[in-house]
Amino acid sequence: MAEKKKSRFSWLWKMLLVLLLALVAATYWFFYDNRAPSEGSFALDIAAIRAEADHIPGEKPSQIEVETPWHNRVPEIAMLAGAGWGNIDLSGASYRLVLPGGAIIIDAAFDPESAKKMGISDFDDAAWKRLLRAMDEAAQIVITHEHSDHIGGLMTNANVKALVAKTRLNAAQIALPNYTNKMSWPSGALDRFKPTVYDSLLAIAPGVVLIKAKGHTPGSQMIYVQRADGQEYLFMGDVASLADNVKQQRIRSRLITDLMTFEDRDAVFLQTKALLKLSQDQPDIVMVPGHDTAAVEAFVKSGLITRGFGE
Repeated sequence: MAEKKKSRFSWLWKMLLVLLLALVAATYWFFYDNRAPSEGSFALDIAAIRAEADHIPGEKPSQIEVETPWHNRVPEIAMLAGAGWGNIDLSGASYRLVLPGGAIIIDAAFDPESAKKMGISDFDDAAWKRLLRAMDEAAQIVITHEHSDHIGGLMTNANVKALVAKTRLNAAQIALPNYTNKMSWPSGALDRFKPTVYDSLLAIAPGVVLIKAKGHTPGSQMIYVQRADGQEYLFMGDVASLADNVKQQRIRSRLITDLMTFEDRDAVFLQTKALLKLSQDQPDIVMVPGHDTAAVEAFVKSGLITRGFGE
């Protein structure tokens, strides 16, 4: 009898050890693993981008404005593999490029109902109303990628068909509009709509260039902007949700990339590597991350970006 109890006790300890090792392995895999690919590259030729920015004649943007309809606090380690477990403030921003020929809106944020469904309680209704007005008045709208926190404000808009007609959507953004929050295009919204097609770079206005960057999503793209005074910006979307994704060469945790966004980690690693080199070679370019509240606030404080969409 004693031998049976001893055997059961030994078996229990072995099972607990196996479970502990499995938990440690899963924690490492989903939160700490940050292995980058050993080969491959992403083309980010600033000379070619600047040449494309001059392709369309005319006056370049005079000002860049930001509205931030929502905020959310999440553990830093979720957005930066291997970081700390303390919460950081993420925000959903929309930007307006002020041009003589009409403004360009970058990203449409969440609508209030979608934000609520995603568990976001800190929502600025006044900022959302200013964004709605700005989208109606804009000459063009461009979306960095097809996740609901960037495209939802377009898809759920009451005036969606008119807005889509002036939005630069690529084929992947149309075909896969959202797979983190189940949404679909309203009936008739895409009638006779033709997607924007380009190889790697495309000027859409004086000083404004789309840069194809498939990886975070199939339709991901970055947006280069050269202001009229020569100041340069690169809106990275969620290629880099945080500035530290580039600075520390740590992308989002596998919890996010493997279970929520289903992205191509190798492609994102190569893109952040190229972005780091660009930031080192061209330190005056303002690198704007997708959700980094602290980074954007620093740009506002320094005068590089203006808070609020003006009249």
